[in-house]
Amino acid sequence: MASDSPPPPNTGLRSRTIRIGEQEFPYHFGSDCISEIAHAIAELTPDKLIVVTDDRLLELYGSEIECLAGAIPAVTLSHPAGESMKTLSCLAEHLETALRAGVTRRSVVVSFGGGVPGNLAGLLANLLFRGVRLVHVPTTTIAAMDSVLSLKQAINSGVGKNHIGTFYAPTAVYADVRLFATLPERELRSGLCEMAKNCLAIQPSELDRLRAVIAGGEFASPNTLMWLLDASIAAKSSVTRYDTFERGTGLVLEYGHTIGHAIEICDHRARGAAGVAHGTAIALGMLAAAHISHARGWLSDDEVGVHYEIVTGLGVEPRLPGSVRIADVLDVVANDNKQGYLESRTGTVPFVLLRGLGRPETSGGLPLTPVSTAEIRAALEVIARSSTAAPAVGV
Repeated sequence: MASDSPPPPNTGLRSRTIRIGEQEFPYHFGSDCISEIAHAIAELTPDKLIVVTDDRLLELYGSEIECLAGAIPAVTLSHPAGESMKTLSCLAEHLETALRAGVTRRSVVVSFGGGVPGNLAGLLANLLFRGVRLVHVPTTTIAAMDSVLSLKQAINSGVGKNHIGTFYAPTAVYADVRLFATLPERELRSGLCEMAKNCLAIQPSELDRLRAVIAGGEFASPNTLMWLLDASIAAKSSVTRYDTFERGTGLVLEYGHTIGHAIEICDHRARGAAGVAHGTAIALGMLAAAHISHARGWLSDDEVGVHYEIVTGLGVEPRLPGSVRIADVLDVVANDNKQGYLESRTGTVPFVLLRGLGRPETSGGLPLTPVSTAEIRAALEVIARSSTAAPAVGV
């Protein structure tokens, strides 16, 4: 389906065009603009809305979800919040419910939530009649500045994270930063950790602005949140403009994710919903990647120090959670979804590593390089015993 969307009504909404390879879609964002978003969705003239959300958001924002639907017949598909949504069983249940509710090719799937409902909604929209229209309404900073700026839609397998998925473009993205302002501080900091990734791996020129945000401590202010969206769109677009499937230059967005995803999975297996937030896990993954690069002589002491400055400034304890065992992390890393991008080498995993801030190392034209299990273990051992400051060189 074409990814055209109606222009928003005459409001203060900012608009950006997201271009990913041959695909493009509009991204509209503002503050306190739910009614404007509802108007824009109505202009798509759907016969039915399929709203994908989670139980926590349904309780918090039931009136906003009703406002988005307006007079359009709507079916709300909800599930307990968390990674348990990103499963084949949940996807199958939602598909059956949508079909029994009378969804047609004229219907629109609306994701209302963070990255988890967004990924689930993306797959749902792609599979229904081989593709119905999809609109994202992100409610977290992570979703607004990361997952909706991608065509990747995925759920988890029993083996690892995001193993089952596809690529599908939304018709449009609409974000109301007022929804982010009510997020727990943990979630706001999580989004800023993703921005830290963009600064360290793609746009170090934005580091001073990020430092200013950290120093000010006003993570939930509209000005901070609008900057987050603008800067994130710029960073992500710069590496995906000619990389539809994020299999080339876009792979730099995986900085910190190889170990970060493994830490996140292991901690959630051990502690359930009390496990580390996604952004926190990615921050720890970036510290580990920085130590690997430093051990190879690619990052200086000062550049590793910048990693620690930013991560700790965002309130992340730079230490492996006590519930996470290094051996378990290594087991999950071995099944990372970047396997296969590089020629297979026994005992290695493809990693995004840096030769300097904003300068990823490349192999075969990709921003990836093989890293041995021994190197990964050594980096994990450093952050397992780390304090609030960068460890001494050579530790």
